[in-house]
Amino acid sequence: MSLAEKLLDAYPAETGLPPKLLSQAADKLYECAGACLASADAAAAEQDPEKIAMSMKCVRIQNDCADLCTVAARVLIRQTGYDAPTSMAVIEATRTVLRASREACEELGDAKYCALSAKACRETEKLLDKVMQQMRSGGAAGGYPESPPSATTPPGATMSGKGTRSSKQSKQQSRQQSKQSGVSQEQLDQMHMDELRDLARERGITKVSSMRKRELVDAISGGR
Repeated sequence: MSLAEKLLDAYPAETGLPPKLLSQAADKLYECAGACLASADAAAAEQDPEKIAMSMKCVRIQNDCADLCTVAARVLIRQTGYDAPTSMAVIEATRTVLRASREACEELGDAKYCALSAKACRETEKLLDKVMQQMRSGGAAGGYPESPPSATTPPGATMSGKGTRSSKQSKQQSRQQSKQSGVSQEQLDQMHMDELRDLARERGITKVSSMRKRELVDAISGGR
């Protein structure tokens, strides 16, 4: 178990994706960032006249790739205040530059540093494909069901300031309230965060940008 996985496993609330997958992706992204930086540096020192023009393109793309890999790793590691659209956009952009970096390395030729960097980009892109599939198919696409605790949250209360209640009672009350709101509980649960925020604003609910999914669903169901 890597250090990243141990830290994510120790996270005091629910994570958007399995800690093992998150840590594998973060570790691979940091490794790929290092590979791209080293390869870009080697390409900048290229002496073959036939490769110099292409090596300059490779330097730029690989530095871009290293930057985005680092950003993506940091976004995946940060779980508090999780926002699915932001995370997915960062991952998608990283996948795009990983493909471009790999292709640039392959075009440059048979230099060993290119082959190693291309391999790292290919493996990282493949792992991010898995992350995106998990995000799209699981609950991670919509946010967390409950707010993670913080150091300032009193015992027995959520970050919204309300007392905790049993899952069964919460679901029953949400279903009852959703009937009054005109939108079923199932429909609300399936909505993405941006859709819930828009619906909440239409109903005059304020401070929606700081709410988590469960809070938005409860607020819309209750007509607040």
